[in-house]
Amino acid sequence: MTSLLRSRSNLAALASVFVLACSPAPEPNGEGADEASPTEDGDADTTSADTETSSDTGEPPLPGACETPLEPVLLADARLVVDVEGVARDAFGRDVVMRGLNTGNRNKTPPFVPFAVTEDMPLDAFSEAADDFFAVLQGWGMDTVRLPFSWEALEPERDVWDEAYLDRYERMVDSAWAHGQRVILDFHQDVWARNYCGDGFPTWAVADPDAPWHDCPDHDWGFKYVTDPDVRGAFDRFYANEDELVDEFHEMWLKMSERFADHPGVVALEILNEPGWGTANDIQQWKLDVLTPFHDAIIPALHEAAPDLLVAYDNPGIDGVGLIPELVHPRPEGDFLIYGPHLYGAGTWGLEQDDPGSSVTDYAEFGRSADVHVLLGEFGFQPEERYGPEWLDKVADALDHERISATMWEYSYNEVLWNYEDFSMVDAAGNERVQLDAWVRPWLRAVAGTEPSFAWDHGAGTGSASFVSDGGVSEVVLPPRLFGAGPSSVEIRGEEACFTLDMARGELRVTAPAGVAVDLEFAR
Repeated sequence: MTSLLRSRSNLAALASVFVLACSPAPEPNGEGADEASPTEDGDADTTSADTETSSDTGEPPLPGACETPLEPVLLADARLVVDVEGVARDAFGRDVVMRGLNTGNRNKTPPFVPFAVTEDMPLDAFSEAADDFFAVLQGWGMDTVRLPFSWEALEPERDVWDEAYLDRYERMVDSAWAHGQRVILDFHQDVWARNYCGDGFPTWAVADPDAPWHDCPDHDWGFKYVTDPDVRGAFDRFYANEDELVDEFHEMWLKMSERFADHPGVVALEILNEPGWGTANDIQQWKLDVLTPFHDAIIPALHEAAPDLLVAYDNPGIDGVGLIPELVHPRPEGDFLIYGPHLYGAGTWGLEQDDPGSSVTDYAEFGRSADVHVLLGEFGFQPEERYGPEWLDKVADALDHERISATMWEYSYNEVLWNYEDFSMVDAAGNERVQLDAWVRPWLRAVAGTEPSFAWDHGAGTGSASFVSDGGVSEVVLPPRLFGAGPSSVEIRGEEACFTLDMARGELRVTAPAGVAVDLEFAR
């Protein structure tokens, strides 16, 4: 994982250094449907036969169910565009948010994939392993994967590309999309490179590649951004383009863009995870003076290389751990952008403390004002963090209220913990953990209309949604892991409004004539 600190017992010390039933189903609005293409959940084989009806279950339909079941909304690809106030829209013009997971820490070290593989595993066998890994996500209610990749793995020697790694990475993108997941390609780094107990940048991209590596693993790896001259110097060298490192960085991204610009499952390219700030003392000013021009230079190149994809940009990890009271939110030049801040702090949070959702609100307000879509790219907790589930509930409630996208950290099989971090949804054997219990929840994925609102009461197991319909089909995700065969009740209000419950896809599809205000309530 990649925030400044994952060991929350160290926050106080660091704070001293840095002071954060109706008519027949309507046709979907807009263009872009392809009945032979992956659906909103990416499954090309899904048909209306999967839709739960009274004939499927032997039970009468719930009151308010459409007389003619609403067909799944089919999408040819994962593409989104960013509209005014940062609203993401799909091919049908629906207001969309993404929810999912990072495939995290195991990606950081050889062989740079989130599940167990052998070095000589054939590609077809690798694809089968990837299918097993990604197959669970739709049942958990996820539809997006932030998939870290390693520059070290891609270019292990300068100007030498590892095509076998790239082939494996593409197979993971293939599998994720086949299992209903949009994919964000995330160049992931932490404290520069494995030389310094980090990951991401190539081991040759240091001032002295022959120097001894640091003693790893390191529980306090995050402090290296602040105290380690090697790490701080590496970022200074990078932004100054010493040894043409920025040029090499652009070449690396063009390599990735060439491979994935036309892949139907990819939604965005994420430039640089949690960029370090080198030796700068005023981090917020550095973001304006150095980081934003760096983003300004690469964003047009990425848009030119992959014109149909969104581009995501990050801030330093220190912004996401609550140490800086007033954050600067930069806005690079260009359109079709995602702002991807992170948020941590469950380890030091208590029930009487401020609501962590206030940070989500801050991010969302910036996104609306700057016309960028907001993705909370990382957040999470470890099992030993006492109030982790309660902290996450607060964050998730704010995500629903502000209607922004989110990918929680993390999902991978970790036989050996990276720098002692323990955030995964599953253990090394694949057994589900408390983090997953907290993150699996319903959400309002796609709104065909305006004025969307959604809320989920985790304790009561009840949810509500509302919007003003434009006549299309909206979607509420009901994770099968949580709802099993379906909700115990669904109530809908609005003239001629109706729904179709489809637990094979884990969704409740809703429609009403254009201009009708729809209110929906449901319970586990």
